Amino acid sequence: MKLIACALIVSSLSALSSAQQCGGTHTTDFSSSFDGGWTWGGPSQSTPTSGGFPGAYLRTAGIDTFAPQLRTSGASIFTGDYRAARVTALGVDLRSFAIDFPSSCQRPLSLVLTNDNGTPGNFADDTFVYFVSPDDIPCVDGLWRSYSVAVPSQSSTLPAGWSVDPNSTSSPAQVWNRVITDVSSVTWFYGDPTFFFIFQMWTVGADNLAIAFDGGATTYCTSQRNSASCQPRILAAGTPSVSAPAPFLVTCADVVSQKSGLFFYGPGRQSAPFGGGFMCATLPLRRTPAQFSGGSSTGADCSGAFSFDLNAWIQSGADPALQPGAALFGQFWSRDPAAAATNINLSNAVALSVCN
Repeated sequence: MKLIACALIVSSLSALSSAQQCGGTHTTDFSSSFDGGWTWGGPSQSTPTSGGFPGAYLRTAGIDTFAPQLRTSGASIFTGDYRAARVTALGVDLRSFAIDFPSSCQRPLSLVLTNDNGTPGNFADDTFVYFVSPDDIPCVDGLWRSYSVAVPSQSSTLPAGWSVDPNSTSSPAQVWNRVITDVSSVTWFYGDPTFFFIFQMWTVGADNLAIAFDGGATTYCTSQRNSASCQPRILAAGTPSVSAPAPFLVTCADVVSQKSGLFFYGPGRQSAPFGGGFMCATLPLRRTPAQFSGGSSTGADCSGAFSFDLNAWIQSGADPALQPGAALFGQFWSRDPAAAATNINLSNAVALSVCN
């Protein structure tokens, strides 16, 4: 099972305009889906079957560039009219395997949406909008990092935090509306796209390219490697809803076995160092009931897992704030007695909105 088990599985261009189910997410995981034409470029791109987050992933080795650019190629569910499709977020998992200069990871990750003006072969008339993330690109530290950027496609003006092509002569609102109603390509850019950096050699990987519709779940933040040398990963499956009869399961895999833990959440997102990992939700926090990870009886491997039915929690009235449209940002906490200093472990996090 991949990082986000999609509530909506579609892959054609025509599907984008009709993919308006509340709470839907589509993910390209390079194991079961390959759509989007995602590419790093360079002569040494491959799709290893293991080593991703988890399983297969898209890798490029020794690419000589000033900034790696993970981008779509051709029409897919990741392109088209975002406003009609009610797109609300894009996400990706990234890892850096090698960089010539380690300090180069001290630059932000940006999301760039481009409109090619109907002439894909002529880059001179392209225009774009972009969002510079507060989170830096991954360093060479052996960790997969999850990124998610909100895309307010229903806004008719340039949303806060977004910028436009500095060479455009149109107003910011005009550029935003032109791009968001006809996205020709999507790029995850290593740095501010209006800056230039020195050329160097990069070996990088990507997994779980996600597009969310009408509040669908995406993942963000960085999970902490546990004492069994695994990096726990959060997953979400279903539609978070105040009325849907089906469950909406938030799960966490690769947890140390035979340990207690729980899911907690808050009204906003952050990525603040805490307990050897990262606190990914803001105050006030709500904790759900404790669970047991199960798995191997040894209590020393990564066969443990947690699962929480968020719909049952929402519909029970346990948290009156979880009404339609409410945003939720949550992650799993678990005990890890063999971990240095803090004896706890924190997963990466999930961001979503509650549906009717």
